Amino acid sequence: MAALNFEGQNLVGNSFQGQNLNGSTFFKARLESVRFDPNAQGQATQLRGTNFSESIWINVNATNAIFSSSGSFGPANFFKATLENVNLSGANLSGANLSLISTKDINLSNANLTNANLQEANLSGEQSERPNLAGANFTGADLYKAKLKAADFTGAKLVNAKLGSADLEATLLVNVDLTGAQFDAATNLTDVTLSNAIFDLTNLSGVTLTDTTSPDGLAATNSKFRGADLTNFKAEDVNFAGADFSQHSNGTRTNLTGANLADSELTGANLTRVIAENAFLEEVDLSNAVLVGGDFSNANLGGANLTGANLTGGVQLDEAFLQRTILAGANLTGANLSGADLKEADGNNQTNFTNANLSGASFEVGSFIGSNFTNANMSNAILTKGDFTNAIMVGANLTGATAVDVVGLTMGTSGADTITGTSAKDNIFGFDSNDSLNGGDGNDYLDGGSGADSLTGAGGNDILFGGAGNDTITGGGGSDTIHYRSGHGQDRINGFQVGTGGDILSFSGITAIDIVSSGTNTQFRLGDGIAGNAGFGTGSLCFTLANTSFTSANISSNIDSTSSPIFQFS
Repeated sequence: MAALNFEGQNLVGNSFQGQNLNGSTFFKARLESVRFDPNAQGQATQLRGTNFSESIWINVNATNAIFSSSGSFGPANFFKATLENVNLSGANLSGANLSLISTKDINLSNANLTNANLQEANLSGEQSERPNLAGANFTGADLYKAKLKAADFTGAKLVNAKLGSADLEATLLVNVDLTGAQFDAATNLTDVTLSNAIFDLTNLSGVTLTDTTSPDGLAATNSKFRGADLTNFKAEDVNFAGADFSQHSNGTRTNLTGANLADSELTGANLTRVIAENAFLEEVDLSNAVLVGGDFSNANLGGANLTGANLTGGVQLDEAFLQRTILAGANLTGANLSGADLKEADGNNQTNFTNANLSGASFEVGSFIGSNFTNANMSNAILTKGDFTNAIMVGANLTGATAVDVVGLTMGTSGADTITGTSAKDNIFGFDSNDSLNGGDGNDYLDGGSGADSLTGAGGNDILFGGAGNDTITGGGGSDTIHYRSGHGQDRINGFQVGTGGDILSFSGITAIDIVSSGTNTQFRLGDGIAGNAGFGTGSLCFTLANTSFTSANISSNIDSTSSPIFQFS
């Protein structure tokens, strides 16, 4: 059919169902109750290259109409058109020019708007009468400065869409795909309903997102921000529960540098390998969140809830502000908290700082009852008025730490100290010089430090760590564990009990031991692990079990199996 010219005409009730109107013009025409929907045979109306600029549409049905380009026809032009109660459901508007259009009660559900131009288009509505954009495809579309208030984007696709300075207030972003979309600081994302949205690789740098809600009945939003740029992003009182901020599959790490997520909900969120340096996360709920390998250097997590959070994988929290944080059950194994401020923080017997770097960190007035500091570096830490009752301090380095009015921890001086514990569990550190440490009753931990120390566990199941120097260690009653590390001196262990329920020897940094009988004593010497070697028993002496015979039969019951060397016997 030849192109038709309806420029400036008033069309009421006309039916163009299934017709080919490619290249026609409706410039400044008024269309009321006009039909562009398919005919009875299902033939879609063709409107490629048609000019609808500055036209007025009222109660028009253009379901499944084709406005996209093909052959010699470009896409349709709706520049400055006015559309009221128009049905464009399923229409193909790929590449169409819809810039500066004005709409009311628009239906673009399942329409194809790939690469369409919607710059400054007005598709706004109210929450009671939402513009229907559900399931529409806006891939690559330009929505710069578009007015989209209260629009329903449920199931829509906005991959690589441009949304700079767009107004998305009160929109429904449910099951929407915004992968690679571009926002800017002027984009309005207030009062958005957010659930299962995909923001992977999206540019949200400088954007503010406030007062989001979840659909009725949903506690978690479960949205995805993998590899997104969220630098200086600001979210006020936002529900990110269950959200995924982990590294994208292409290797791009999510960047939250300088972001402000204060008071937001991130329970169960995945922040694996996120970059969040200098982020402001005050009072954020990160309970049961996964922060494995994340970088939170200099971040502010004051008052945050990290109950049950996973902060392993070398998490960086150096110089982070963690005052008043809740760390109950948090796993910080191997984390870097050097210089971090944990004043008034709260841990419990499930909080794990094993192998963590806590050098120079502040634990002032904090409560870490029963927390695990095994092999943690706490050198130069400030522990003043902290409560470490029943904390596990095995192998911890407290060199230079300040411990005034500390509970559950006793620290010696650089001189020769004599310290006796209580009837409860004690953590006693002798440090330099030749110290005499006695745990008393209770399951104690004694650390001699450097010097020729005397360690006596006395009653209870004690853990004894001689440290550098030639120490004398006596477990006493109970099943005691005696630690020996590479570099420790030539120790003497008295009263070692072999057999089931007896004492335990634990090694670190040693691969092979030669066990040599010497009268009534047993010597443990460094070995090479080679049976029958002529050099057997000539290695450096580690320690002597005084008046104790130790045979291969005792390995299973009296050697810590987690780090057992190879043993050769004479």
